[in-house]
Amino acid sequence: MESTAALSLFADRCILGGIHEPRRVASARLEVREGLFAAVTEMSRARFESEKSQAVAIDLGDRLVAPAFVNGHAHLAMNAFRGLQDASALAGNVIEDLYYRLESGLTAADVRAFARMGAYESLLAGVGSVFDHYYHGVACAEALMDVGMTGVIAPTLQDVVGPGVGQAEAQLDATEQIDASARFSDAGVFAAVGPHATDTVSISLWREAVALATRRTLPVHAHVAQSFEELTRCHERHGTSPIGWLAAEGILAAEVPWLLVHVIHATRADLARLAPDRHVLGFCPYSQMEFCFPAPIAAWSAAGLRWLVGTDCAPSNDSMDVQKELRLVSGLHAFRVTFSPAYRTFREHPGVGYSASLDRLRRKTVSETRELRRPSALLDHVWSIPGSWHPRLRCGAIEPDRWANLLILDPDHPHLWPAPEPWRALTMANVAPAIQGMVVAGRFIGERGNFHQSIVDSDGYRAARQEANERLTAHLRRVR
Repeated sequence: MESTAALSLFADRCILGGIHEPRRVASARLEVREGLFAAVTEMSRARFESEKSQAVAIDLGDRLVAPAFVNGHAHLAMNAFRGLQDASALAGNVIEDLYYRLESGLTAADVRAFARMGAYESLLAGVGSVFDHYYHGVACAEALMDVGMTGVIAPTLQDVVGPGVGQAEAQLDATEQIDASARFSDAGVFAAVGPHATDTVSISLWREAVALATRRTLPVHAHVAQSFEELTRCHERHGTSPIGWLAAEGILAAEVPWLLVHVIHATRADLARLAPDRHVLGFCPYSQMEFCFPAPIAAWSAAGLRWLVGTDCAPSNDSMDVQKELRLVSGLHAFRVTFSPAYRTFREHPGVGYSASLDRLRRKTVSETRELRRPSALLDHVWSIPGSWHPRLRCGAIEPDRWANLLILDPDHPHLWPAPEPWRALTMANVAPAIQGMVVAGRFIGERGNFHQSIVDSDGYRAARQEANERLTAHLRRVR
């Protein structure tokens, strides 16, 4: 990792805007100080050339310079369990039936080693920031530091059931430790408060978590209404839904930023209980497709709620590439037709008349979900919305006072070419192979022009992989 306290870049094609104004592509000079954009100045190449003698800048030419992606929900250390699930595990509650057993007995050193591997994979997919929710929170924060990523760590809090039972006080302390550490914050690593879910966290721990968030002005990052089992338990114990219970207990009224992830089993009344200015929802489409079914994001948008996209954990989707998730987000609407009563009728009574009704349903669905398929709007869910969630990790856009996390892309790469306008390519193409360089917290990661290979060939990566292999082998021996 190339370290620098100050950095000056110029490119003919920078993606600007996205927060206070529409995104656009423009030539610009980017000044970085202490990990943040200090100035973003639109200027022509002629002006840049004329000012070269006054200040030295790295000229990126006609490379496409974009904000690095933000993964809004992940469990980096769970990369170690990729490929261990099978069809029988996915048929039930894979979280409780498999993952809890695999996570039992993990040490802080295990988590740090496994999370490093997840962070490396994330970087290679163009992710500059990740919102991680896991046990041994300080170890997760150290893993981001080891690899050079920015992010938000929510140490997992559990006291009813789960691998974290017995560690709640230690993880509350870890949350405060991460938040108070200048070493972490200077590198762009921050804390959030991380209650696990409504069926694994008691009301007393929820209150303690919210009190901590309020006292230290931290966001809350939690799973809510993620499974049928959670919904059932909440009704049995409290006579209402997970969101209904949190609202009735006054938990959701806390005046801090919230990230409620999955929200699959939520009614229209549940969504109405949420505040669009505070409550952001987390959507992990490929993962939800594996462990349950995708949440109704069109209903979220119709309720005026903001939502971001995350990958969840690699065991449930085999990837930490959050940009890849946008392809499924864009196409989810089409499944309405596939599984509709109109299509079942057509299969039994083929003919033009029934086919015409299918076409009408398809057109209606396309019209109602148009905003979910608009490329620039899709990018909001991996750029500006997550990039504006945490008050101290402002990223996801190229503008002053945001963290300088950048992708340097080759627009002539076969995966992007010809990209006359970049928005659709950045959402629907496979962007990762076209990455030529990356800047995270104002520092170049890897070698420009040889980005991927320079990382996987580095001594740091080789050592990290070796340690992770050894720890995984030992851990699986213990839990199997």
